[in-house]
Amino acid sequence: MKILLVAKPWKGGLAKYLFQALNDAFPHQVQWLPTYPDSVSERLRYRHNKSAWLDQLITTINQADYEIAIFINHLSIFKKLRTDRRNILWMTDAPSIKPGEDNAFERIFISDLGYEPELLANISETRYHGELAFGCYPKLHQPVQLTQKPSHDICFIGNKDPLRDNWLQYFINQKIDVEIYGNYFLRTSLFWQHPMRFHASISNEQMRAIYARHKISMNIHAKVVKQGTNMRTFECAAYQIPQVVDARPGLSCFFGEDALMVSEHPSQMLTHIHTLLENPELAHKMAITARQTVLSKHTYYHRLLQALHGWLSPDAELRLQQSIAAFIQ
Repeated sequence: MKILLVAKPWKGGLAKYLFQALNDAFPHQVQWLPTYPDSVSERLRYRHNKSAWLDQLITTINQADYEIAIFINHLSIFKKLRTDRRNILWMTDAPSIKPGEDNAFERIFISDLGYEPELLANISETRYHGELAFGCYPKLHQPVQLTQKPSHDICFIGNKDPLRDNWLQYFINQKIDVEIYGNYFLRTSLFWQHPMRFHASISNEQMRAIYARHKISMNIHAKVVKQGTNMRTFECAAYQIPQVVDARPGLSCFFGEDALMVSEHPSQMLTHIHTLLENPELAHKMAITARQTVLSKHTYYHRLLQALHGWLSPDAELRLQQSIAAFIQ
Protein backbone atom coordinates (compact mmCIF):
# COMPACT_ATOMS: atom_id res chain seq x y z
CA MET A 1 0.00 0.00 0.00
CA LYS A 2 1.58 3.27 -1.13
CA ILE A 3 0.98 6.07 1.39
CA LEU A 4 1.88 9.74 1.08
CA LEU A 5 2.32 11.88 4.20
CA VAL A 6 2.27 15.65 3.62
CA ALA A 7 3.26 17.49 6.78
CA LYS A 8 5.54 20.05 8.34
CA PRO A 9 8.50 18.51 10.21
CA TRP A 10 7.91 20.62 13.34
CA LYS A 11 9.53 20.02 16.71
CA GLY A 12 6.39 18.71 18.38
CA GLY A 13 6.98 15.40 16.64
CA LEU A 14 3.48 14.60 15.38
CA ALA A 15 4.45 14.07 11.74
CA LYS A 16 7.47 11.99 12.73
CA TYR A 17 5.39 9.76 14.99
CA LEU A 18 2.77 9.25 12.30
CA PHE A 19 5.43 8.54 9.68
CA GLN A 20 7.11 5.97 11.92
CA ALA A 21 3.80 4.32 12.80
CA LEU A 22 2.93 4.06 9.10
CA ASN A 23 6.34 2.59 8.35
CA ASP A 24 5.94 0.00 11.10
CA ALA A 25 2.81 -1.33 9.41
CA PHE A 26 3.79 -0.63 5.78
CA PRO A 27 7.60 -0.68 5.57
CA HIS A 28 9.18 1.02 2.53
CA GLN A 29 5.75 2.08 1.26
CA VAL A 30 5.49 5.50 2.90
CA GLN A 31 6.73 8.79 1.44
CA TRP A 32 6.92 11.98 3.50
CA LEU A 33 6.73 15.30 1.67
CA PRO A 34 7.53 18.18 4.06
CA THR A 35 5.47 21.36 3.74
CA TYR A 36 8.42 23.33 5.09
CA PRO A 37 12.07 22.88 4.07
CA ASP A 38 13.98 20.37 6.17
CA SER A 39 17.52 20.86 4.83
CA VAL A 40 19.91 23.78 4.35
CA SER A 41 19.65 23.71 0.57
CA GLU A 42 15.84 23.58 0.68
CA ARG A 43 15.72 26.45 3.17
CA LEU A 44 17.82 28.56 0.82
CA ARG A 45 15.47 27.76 -2.08
CA TYR A 46 12.46 28.53 0.12
CA ARG A 47 13.84 31.91 1.20
CA HIS A 48 14.86 32.82 -2.32
CA ASN A 49 11.41 32.11 -3.78
CA LYS A 50 8.78 30.78 -1.37
CA SER A 51 6.06 30.84 -4.02
CA ALA A 52 8.06 28.70 -6.44
CA TRP A 53 8.98 26.27 -3.66
CA LEU A 54 5.32 25.78 -2.71
CA ASP A 55 4.24 25.46 -6.34
CA GLN A 56 6.79 22.70 -6.77
CA LEU A 57 5.37 20.97 -3.71
CA ILE A 58 1.89 21.00 -5.26
CA THR A 59 3.24 19.66 -8.55
CA THR A 60 5.05 16.85 -6.71
CA ILE A 61 1.90 15.90 -4.79
CA ASN A 62 -0.31 15.96 -7.89
CA GLN A 63 2.15 13.74 -9.77
CA ALA A 64 2.82 11.34 -6.89
CA ASP A 65 1.83 7.69 -7.09
CA TYR A 66 -0.09 6.78 -3.94
CA GLU A 67 -3.16 4.95 -2.70
CA ILE A 68 -3.79 7.17 0.33
CA ALA A 69 -2.46 10.64 1.20
CA ILE A 70 -2.59 12.07 4.72
CA PHE A 71 -2.18 15.84 5.07
CA ILE A 72 -1.45 17.28 8.52
CA ASN A 73 -2.82 20.83 8.69
CA HIS A 74 -3.90 23.04 5.82
CA LEU A 75 -2.05 25.49 3.63
CA SER A 76 -3.88 27.95 1.39
CA ILE A 77 -1.84 26.66 -1.56
CA PHE A 78 -3.64 23.30 -1.22
CA LYS A 79 -6.47 24.88 -3.23
CA LYS A 80 -4.25 24.08 -6.23
CA LEU A 81 -4.36 20.37 -5.48
CA ARG A 82 -6.35 18.12 -7.75
CA THR A 83 -9.57 16.80 -6.26
CA ASP A 84 -8.78 13.31 -5.08
CA ARG A 85 -10.92 10.88 -3.07
CA ARG A 86 -7.75 9.35 -1.62
CA ASN A 87 -6.84 12.51 0.33
CA ILE A 88 -7.30 12.91 4.10
CA LEU A 89 -6.81 16.21 5.95
CA TRP A 90 -6.10 16.22 9.69
CA MET A 91 -6.26 19.72 11.17
CA THR A 92 -4.68 20.20 14.60
CA ASP A 93 -4.95 22.98 17.19
CA ALA A 94 -6.87 25.96 15.73
CA PRO A 95 -7.84 24.88 12.19
CA SER A 96 -7.77 27.49 9.45
CA ILE A 97 -9.40 26.91 6.09
CA LYS A 98 -11.42 29.14 3.77
CA PRO A 99 -14.64 28.16 1.95
CA GLY A 100 -13.88 26.20 -1.19
CA GLU A 101 -10.42 25.11 -0.04
CA ASP A 102 -11.65 21.70 1.10
CA ASN A 103 -12.35 20.37 -2.40
CA ALA A 104 -9.14 18.32 -2.60
CA PHE A 105 -10.03 16.19 0.41
CA GLU A 106 -12.43 13.31 0.88
CA ARG A 107 -12.13 13.20 4.67
CA ILE A 108 -11.40 16.02 7.09
CA PHE A 109 -10.68 15.55 10.80
CA ILE A 110 -9.84 17.95 13.62
CA SER A 111 -7.92 17.33 16.85
CA ASP A 112 -10.12 19.65 18.96
CA LEU A 113 -13.92 19.55 18.80
CA GLY A 114 -14.02 23.03 20.29
CA TYR A 115 -13.33 24.33 16.78
CA GLU A 116 -16.05 22.25 15.09
CA PRO A 117 -18.61 25.07 14.52
CA GLU A 118 -16.03 27.34 12.84
CA LEU A 119 -14.74 24.51 10.68
CA LEU A 120 -18.21 23.40 9.53
CA ALA A 121 -18.96 26.97 8.48
CA ASN A 122 -16.16 26.74 5.91
CA ILE A 123 -16.20 23.16 4.59
CA SER A 124 -18.68 20.71 3.12
CA GLU A 125 -20.34 18.76 5.92
CA THR A 126 -20.10 15.55 3.89
CA ARG A 127 -16.30 15.74 4.10
CA TYR A 128 -16.21 16.20 7.85
CA HIS A 129 -15.44 13.07 9.87
CA GLY A 130 -15.13 14.46 13.38
CA GLU A 131 -12.39 14.27 15.96
CA LEU A 132 -9.04 12.60 15.41
CA ALA A 133 -7.21 13.05 18.69
CA PHE A 134 -3.49 12.95 19.33
CA GLY A 135 -1.92 9.79 20.73
CA CYS A 136 1.39 8.18 21.59
CA TYR A 137 4.04 6.35 19.61
CA PRO A 138 4.81 3.42 21.95
CA LYS A 139 8.21 2.60 20.47
CA LEU A 140 9.46 5.97 21.70
CA HIS A 141 7.05 6.82 24.49
CA GLN A 142 7.83 4.18 27.06
CA PRO A 143 9.05 4.27 30.66
CA VAL A 144 12.69 4.16 31.69
CA GLN A 145 13.78 1.30 33.90
CA LEU A 146 14.91 3.29 36.93
CA THR A 147 18.01 2.33 38.90
CA GLN A 148 17.43 5.07 41.47
CA LYS A 149 14.56 7.18 42.78
CA PRO A 150 13.57 10.40 40.94
CA SER A 151 15.67 13.35 42.12
CA HIS A 152 12.99 16.07 41.72
CA ASP A 153 9.28 16.33 42.48
CA ILE A 154 7.69 17.91 39.40
CA CYS A 155 8.57 18.79 35.82
CA PHE A 156 6.81 20.79 33.14
CA ILE A 157 7.79 20.41 29.47
CA GLY A 158 6.15 22.77 27.00
CA ASN A 159 6.34 26.02 25.09
CA LYS A 160 5.63 29.48 26.38
CA ASP A 161 1.96 30.40 26.52
CA PRO A 162 0.05 33.10 28.47
CA LEU A 163 -2.17 30.56 30.23
CA ARG A 164 0.79 28.39 31.15
CA ASP A 165 2.73 31.41 32.40
CA ASN A 166 -0.05 32.24 34.88
CA TRP A 167 -0.21 28.73 36.28
CA LEU A 168 3.58 28.37 36.48
CA GLN A 169 3.86 31.71 38.28
CA TYR A 170 1.42 30.42 40.90
CA PHE A 171 3.40 27.22 41.52
CA ILE A 172 6.73 29.03 41.69
CA ASN A 173 5.24 31.42 44.25
CA GLN A 174 4.11 28.38 46.26
CA LYS A 175 7.77 27.30 46.35
CA ILE A 176 7.15 23.78 45.12
CA ASP A 177 9.98 21.81 43.49
CA VAL A 178 9.15 22.30 39.79
CA GLU A 179 11.63 22.19 36.90
CA ILE A 180 10.50 23.88 33.66
CA TYR A 181 11.75 22.91 30.20
CA GLY A 182 10.65 24.84 27.13
CA ASN A 183 10.99 27.54 24.50
CA TYR A 184 10.96 31.32 24.79
CA PHE A 185 11.09 31.59 28.57
CA LEU A 186 14.08 33.92 28.22
CA ARG A 187 11.61 36.51 26.93
CA THR A 188 9.47 36.54 30.06
CA SER A 189 9.84 38.23 33.43
CA LEU A 190 9.05 34.83 34.95
CA PHE A 191 12.41 33.51 33.78
CA TRP A 192 14.38 36.51 35.01
CA GLN A 193 12.72 36.31 38.42
CA HIS A 194 13.45 32.57 38.82
CA PRO A 195 16.22 31.61 36.34
CA MET A 196 17.21 28.44 38.22
CA ARG A 197 13.76 26.95 37.59
CA PHE A 198 14.09 27.07 33.81
CA HIS A 199 15.93 24.90 31.30
CA ALA A 200 16.34 25.06 27.54
CA SER A 201 13.91 23.20 25.29
CA ILE A 202 14.70 19.54 24.74
CA SER A 203 14.24 17.09 21.89
CA ASN A 204 11.43 14.55 21.86
CA GLU A 205 14.00 11.81 22.43
CA GLN A 206 15.20 13.52 25.64
CA MET A 207 11.78 13.75 27.27
CA ARG A 208 11.90 10.17 28.49
CA ALA A 209 15.01 10.80 30.59
CA ILE A 210 13.60 14.06 32.01
CA TYR A 211 10.40 12.38 33.13
CA ALA A 212 12.38 9.55 34.70
CA ARG A 213 14.08 12.06 37.01
CA HIS A 214 10.77 13.44 38.33
CA LYS A 215 7.92 12.07 40.40
CA ILE A 216 5.10 13.98 38.66
CA SER A 217 4.46 15.59 35.29
CA MET A 218 2.60 18.90 35.31
CA ASN A 219 0.60 19.24 32.10
CA ILE A 220 -0.89 22.69 31.46
CA HIS A 221 -2.68 23.16 28.14
CA ALA A 222 -1.84 26.02 25.83
CA LYS A 223 -4.53 28.64 25.42
CA VAL A 224 -5.30 27.36 21.90
CA VAL A 225 -6.74 24.07 23.24
CA LYS A 226 -10.50 24.48 23.73
CA GLN A 227 -12.09 21.09 24.30
CA GLY A 228 -9.70 18.28 23.49
CA THR A 229 -6.28 17.65 24.98
CA ASN A 230 -2.68 17.98 23.88
CA MET A 231 -0.04 15.51 22.74
CA ARG A 232 1.65 15.54 26.13
CA THR A 233 -1.31 13.93 27.90
CA PHE A 234 -0.97 10.77 25.83
CA GLU A 235 2.83 10.81 25.81
CA CYS A 236 3.15 11.12 29.59
CA ALA A 237 0.64 8.31 30.03
CA ALA A 238 2.84 6.12 27.84
CA TYR A 239 5.95 7.19 29.77
CA GLN A 240 4.12 6.01 32.91
CA ILE A 241 4.66 9.17 34.92
CA PRO A 242 1.80 10.39 37.17
CA GLN A 243 0.12 13.45 35.70
CA VAL A 244 -1.64 16.49 37.06
CA VAL A 245 -3.54 18.18 34.21
CA ASP A 246 -5.60 21.35 33.91
CA ALA A 247 -9.20 20.61 32.95
CA ARG A 248 -10.52 20.46 29.41
CA PRO A 249 -14.08 19.29 28.58
CA GLY A 250 -12.89 16.42 26.39
CA LEU A 251 -10.36 14.86 28.77
CA SER A 252 -12.85 12.38 30.21
CA CYS A 253 -13.39 10.95 26.72
CA PHE A 254 -9.84 9.59 26.81
CA PHE A 255 -8.94 8.85 30.43
CA GLY A 256 -10.84 7.94 33.57
CA GLU A 257 -10.46 9.60 36.96
CA ASP A 258 -8.16 6.77 38.05
CA ALA A 259 -5.60 7.65 35.35
CA LEU A 260 -5.14 11.43 35.75
CA MET A 261 -5.70 14.10 38.37
CA VAL A 262 -7.57 16.92 36.64
CA SER A 263 -7.71 20.44 38.09
CA GLU A 264 -10.03 23.35 37.41
CA HIS A 265 -7.65 25.91 38.89
CA PRO A 266 -4.05 26.11 40.17
CA SER A 267 -4.90 25.73 43.86
CA GLN A 268 -6.72 22.47 43.13
CA MET A 269 -3.71 21.23 41.17
CA LEU A 270 -1.49 22.11 44.15
CA THR A 271 -3.69 19.91 46.35
CA HIS A 272 -3.40 17.08 43.81
CA ILE A 273 0.38 17.46 43.74
CA HIS A 274 0.60 17.13 47.52
CA THR A 275 -1.72 14.11 47.42
CA LEU A 276 0.50 12.30 44.93
CA LEU A 277 3.75 13.22 46.66
CA GLU A 278 2.40 11.99 49.98
CA ASN A 279 0.95 8.79 48.47
CA PRO A 280 3.54 7.28 46.10
CA GLU A 281 1.62 4.01 45.84
CA LEU A 282 -1.45 5.88 44.60
CA ALA A 283 0.72 7.83 42.15
CA HIS A 284 2.27 4.62 40.81
CA LYS A 285 -1.09 2.90 40.42
CA MET A 286 -2.49 5.92 38.59
CA ALA A 287 0.47 5.99 36.20
CA ILE A 288 0.10 2.28 35.40
CA THR A 289 -3.62 2.75 34.69
CA ALA A 290 -2.88 5.66 32.37
CA ARG A 291 -0.28 3.64 30.47
CA GLN A 292 -2.62 0.66 30.07
CA THR A 293 -5.32 3.01 28.80
CA VAL A 294 -3.15 4.77 26.25
CA LEU A 295 -1.66 1.54 24.87
CA SER A 296 -5.07 -0.09 24.48
CA LYS A 297 -6.87 2.93 22.97
CA HIS A 298 -4.67 5.88 22.07
CA THR A 299 -1.62 5.01 19.99
CA TYR A 300 -1.04 6.45 16.53
CA TYR A 301 -1.82 2.98 15.17
CA HIS A 302 -5.33 3.45 16.62
CA ARG A 303 -5.58 6.89 15.02
CA LEU A 304 -4.58 5.49 11.62
CA LEU A 305 -7.18 2.75 11.88
CA GLN A 306 -9.79 5.41 12.60
CA ALA A 307 -8.72 7.78 9.82
CA LEU A 308 -8.44 5.00 7.23
CA HIS A 309 -11.53 3.04 8.25
CA GLY A 310 -13.13 1.42 5.22
CA TRP A 311 -10.18 2.27 2.98
CA LEU A 312 -7.81 -0.49 4.12
CA SER A 313 -7.59 -3.98 2.72
CA PRO A 314 -8.06 -6.77 5.31
CA ASP A 315 -4.30 -7.40 5.22
CA ALA A 316 -3.45 -3.72 5.77
CA GLU A 317 -5.89 -3.45 8.68
CA LEU A 318 -4.42 -6.59 10.22
CA ARG A 319 -0.94 -5.04 10.11
CA LEU A 320 -2.08 -2.05 12.13
CA GLN A 321 -3.93 -4.31 14.58
CA GLN A 322 -0.77 -6.36 15.03
CA SER A 323 1.21 -3.19 15.74
CA ILE A 324 -1.28 -2.37 18.52
CA ALA A 325 -1.21 -5.89 19.96
CA ALA A 326 2.59 -5.83 20.21
CA PHE A 327 2.43 -3.20 22.97
CA ILE A 328 -0.64 -4.27 24.96
CA GLN A 329 0.43 -5.98 28.15
